[in-house]
Amino acid sequence: MNGRFGLRAALTAVVAVTLAGLVTGCGGGGDASGPTTIRFVWWGNEDRAKVTKAAVDLFMKDNPGITVQTEYAAYDAYFQKLSTQVAGGASPDLIQLDRATLGEYQHRHVLEDLSPYMGKAVDVTGIAPALLAGGKIEGKQYAVPGGQTTQMLAYDAGVFTKAGVAPPSGPGKTWTWAQFGEGLRKVAATGVAGTTDFGWAIDWFEVWLHQHGKQLYTDDGKLGFTAADLTQFWTLTGDLRAAKAVTAPEVTTKMDGSMPNSGLVTKRAGSEINYDSSLSAYLSSYGPGIQAAPLPTDGTASGMAAMPPVTFAVAQRSAHKEAAAKLLSFLVNNPEAGKLLGVARGLPPNTAIREQVCGAAQAATKAVCDYEKSVADRIGPATGLWPTGSAAVKRDFQRVYDDVIFGRTGVADGAARAVQTAQQSLGS
Repeated sequence: MNGRFGLRAALTAVVAVTLAGLVTGCGGGGDASGPTTIRFVWWGNEDRAKVTKAAVDLFMKDNPGITVQTEYAAYDAYFQKLSTQVAGGASPDLIQLDRATLGEYQHRHVLEDLSPYMGKAVDVTGIAPALLAGGKIEGKQYAVPGGQTTQMLAYDAGVFTKAGVAPPSGPGKTWTWAQFGEGLRKVAATGVAGTTDFGWAIDWFEVWLHQHGKQLYTDDGKLGFTAADLTQFWTLTGDLRAAKAVTAPEVTTKMDGSMPNSGLVTKRAGSEINYDSSLSAYLSSYGPGIQAAPLPTDGTASGMAAMPPVTFAVAQRSAHKEAAAKLLSFLVNNPEAGKLLGVARGLPPNTAIREQVCGAAQAATKAVCDYEKSVADRIGPATGLWPTGSAAVKRDFQRVYDDVIFGRTGVADGAARAVQTAQQSLGS
């Protein structure tokens, strides 16, 4: 599972890379001869950790001269620890990042430009250019996608059936926001909120913006929406909240992308918007009965996009960059590693490995493969890297929404404040 878009502690990541800017530039040397030890860190749950460690063990078996030490944690704890390590000059060699943090770390010169390693230690020929662009900044490849994901509504089929609600399923199938809201109200009438209040995450606002022909960020890293846009979106969620069709504030405020705090997993809601790279985590945390449906839209644009749920990057200060790059390439290109990793980080980024994994898929893996196949005609290209400052924007977005849902501020005033703080974070 991702557990990666809550960003409750996003400020930590910003502080981390700010401090890192003070200690980078010393540079790391090349790989020393003889036995080499590297560190690889990521966030995620135990399911992801189990398969990742198995893939790393396979790598070490194939590369007996390289020892890989692994660490993982929940999203917030991961970046808190990574910030300390980077600031102290003890950065891991291979790092897992996402859209909100990749730009931050690259901006502070924490990451190695992988361009010189392409075609040597790192093979990216099997990754679609549009997906690979998710790790590219100003023409240089600083990270490589660890998978492909898109947005979904994860829902309890039993709860929805009981309420007489049938979400769209299959190629070309969709529903409008009005139909979605009507379905949520029907579910709420059975005693559970129709869905987790989705106004807390800027990720879902981004989808809504794309449906309306707008962007979260412009190509030059500025804010791409207005307070009026956000007011409209938060009015939508507010109307649903007033009807008890979405979760109550005390449930919504705990949302951080993790399964333990999920309104769906804790059975406070019958559904939840998330990335499909978390579908297997829902199935293991909630149990059978979880299915995936596309997000609603009122037009031809779905707003959904194919993007990396995570990217892998090599630390600029690593003393063993070649070994770290070799591990990176192994994780995304080795067929046996692909079988082990499955859809732990979404669909495999390498298209050949993806076909292999989905062709033999069962259970949770099949659910992810089947969902992406069913919405393939509605998935647009990746929406681009978020600019430096976006981690703070994401954090403040949720904080302001907390004030809105608890009645501490009105929707319009909250939207205006969110825009103002976002512009300050982006330096615009």
